[in-house]
Amino acid sequence: MGAQKDSDDNAISAELLSELHDQAQVLDVVDEGHDIALDLHTELFNPSTRERALKFLQSPRYETAAEKFRRLVNSSEPLSGGDAA
Repeated sequence: MGAQKDSDDNAISAELLSELHDQAQVLDVVDEGHDIALDLHTELFNPSTRERALKFLQSPRYETAAEKFRRLVNSSEPLSGGDAA
């Protein structure tokens, strides 16, 4: 059983951890975007809601997540360290 755990630990490379971290950041920004979209749907003419949406779309966090998303989607390399399906 210990040998199996060691094998599993070795399968997780630094590159894979980095990619998973990037994906988690993108998902976090997507989640925030969904919250803002819901607020816009229910309170479109509320100035604070519109300001929040614009601030979010112009934020470095959003821009970074968009770039990471494009990189992850356009990457032709499979995830390393895992079994290919």
